[in-house]
Amino acid sequence: MSSLTYTVERRPRRKTASISVSPMNEVRVIVPEHLTEEQVRLLVERKANWIRSKIKFNSEVKYPYKPKEYVSGEAFSYLGRHYRLKVIVGDPASVRLENGRFYVSVPAAMPPQDRDEYILSELTLWYQSRGLKKLKERVAIYANRLDLEPQKVILKDLRSQWGSCTIRGEIAFNWKIVIAPISIVDYVVAHELCHIVHHNHSKEFWRLLQSVLPDYKERKEWLRVNGSLLTLR
Repeated sequence: MSSLTYTVERRPRRKTASISVSPMNEVRVIVPEHLTEEQVRLLVERKANWIRSKIKFNSEVKYPYKPKEYVSGEAFSYLGRHYRLKVIVGDPASVRLENGRFYVSVPAAMPPQDRDEYILSELTLWYQSRGLKKLKERVAIYANRLDLEPQKVILKDLRSQWGSCTIRGEIAFNWKIVIAPISIVDYVVAHELCHIVHHNHSKEFWRLLQSVLPDYKERKEWLRVNGSLLTLR
């Protein structure tokens, strides 16, 4: 078994030990001050499989992230699938997904320095329009399974959330979630629907979510690791 590299942080008032793995695969062990080096080593050894599973998730993320250039041949993801961009100059402004490619038309008179923001804007509008339709479809599926009826489904440009649910049953989604695989979309959809019943993250909430998504923990972890890459920029 190959050894794991980790850092130890001792805290005088700490009563229990914990281990965390950062998105950059940095393993941190926080322990009570009195634990010996051997006890810490045994703790890490017992949690080795869990640590490696987290590192495996992180391996799906490529750092550093390369910003988009909005040129033909560049890949954009929709529902987890990659599609190559084809920029067309001179056609009427439009965005379409055909034959495994995103086609974005740019007016011929547009200055080159303005094209990046224009293409980003057009793609964003496409994702929002197509994404709302897809999210409503997935909400209908999981609302039926949970025997729930949300009052409204909308998209928002949420900064730090993938979704939200009001006490009235109105659900809002971050439109960028449709960049992710459909299994992750379903996790966010089911998560917010469960908030119609439980407006918190209690044990009852997680049990309800698990009743429709037994593997919700894996999906939640995927989103934690890869969420920052769900962008068109």
